[in-house]
Amino acid sequence: QEKGSTFLQLGSSTEQQLQVIFEVLEEYDWTAFAVVTTLFPGYEDFVDYVEVLTDSSFIGWEHRGVLTLNLTDDPEGPSLRRQLREVSAQIRLLYCSREEAEAIFRAAREAGLAGPGYIWFVVGTNLGGSDQLPE
Repeated sequence: QEKGSTFLQLGSSTEQQLQVIFEVLEEYDWTAFAVVTTLFPGYEDFVDYVEVLTDSSFIGWEHRGVLTLNLTDDPEGPSLRRQLREVSAQIRLLYCSREEAEAIFRAAREAGLAGPGYIWFVVGTNLGGSDQLPE
């Protein structure tokens, strides 16, 4: 970096990410989905914006509910796997931190929810920044 220069990195907002995801869902006619969040800051805004997008659309979205996980109680145990199994939609919109996503996907794999037939969209502005990608 040269002296006096400025580095500016821009990322898309959660709202922008959701708009793109809903365009993909619409394109593939994937209208049934569920929301999975943790208590990560901003999760309530995330849920509210999903409701705004579905309520203001002419598409017949089938919103199958919101699952809010508290990973401090059971970070990778049977309760997390059980809660993930209770979500009836194969399309899942996930909002959480990177560390939480790793734990959630580990539990989802163990519960058989991360293979063919399941589609996860992970939303957030804090998910990058690592040279190693989670499995």
